[in-house]
Amino acid sequence: MAAGPVCAQDAPSVAEQQMAEHGHFITAQQPYQQATQIPYVTSPFAPSKTMPEACANATVEAYISKWESGEIDFDSIAPDDSIPESRRGCLTFDADGNITEAAQCSLENAPVGYLWKELSDWPVTIGITNGKPSDHNPHFHGQPECYYAVSGRARTLAQGQYQWMETGDYFYIPGNTLHNTPIEDPTGFGVLYWYPDNGHFDGFKYYWRKDVEYLRPAEEAFDEVDIMRKAAMGLGSYGTNEEYFEQKVEEYDEAHKAE
Repeated sequence: MAAGPVCAQDAPSVAEQQMAEHGHFITAQQPYQQATQIPYVTSPFAPSKTMPEACANATVEAYISKWESGEIDFDSIAPDDSIPESRRGCLTFDADGNITEAAQCSLENAPVGYLWKELSDWPVTIGITNGKPSDHNPHFHGQPECYYAVSGRARTLAQGQYQWMETGDYFYIPGNTLHNTPIEDPTGFGVLYWYPDNGHFDGFKYYWRKDVEYLRPAEEAFDEVDIMRKAAMGLGSYGTNEEYFEQKVEEYDEAHKAE
């Protein structure tokens, strides 16, 4: 006897499919559906030598353990299977702000002096960065984020001011909180970063100053960050400090000639 048509009740529901694939029912809105938030101006936390409880993650802790033991470095650290082969190189920005691959994973091939690797996209998004002295654009997103400094040092926006974050420090940034870490020191700066309990980076929505135009309280939050940048480092708003960072890159190159 020929099989009859599959009844609607025999087909798995969306909820059942998502439970089978992810272990939970995904109800989050897509980025384009989300209302623009009014961000907190800075994280209420400071860089510290201990991992914040909110940042605890076994996969990240394993990476850190291997890094601290010298078993891996930026060149040898490897992504998991959630990162496709096409995205396993080093990424950077071109002069127009578009994401592009940096040949040979070299900072010399990173127009903005900054590159990163994607290490995991599910069940938690993890990556690692490496950077010369370079300016960075203040921004925020709904997902909380954690840092672990793997090399060098830089000042990061914390507790209403810019505080030094040095090799071995952790830092926790709650969701919808402005953050910014210009790299000034000639040693450069690298961090392992992750978004605790959040995966699939293509569902994240980043907000820059241009995204909050005319949303007055959000614009004022960015203005406050500019005031703190000026007070701590003598920096103007993002995009106005080219000569300053060109000088810092010269110092970086001189310091790394022997390497």
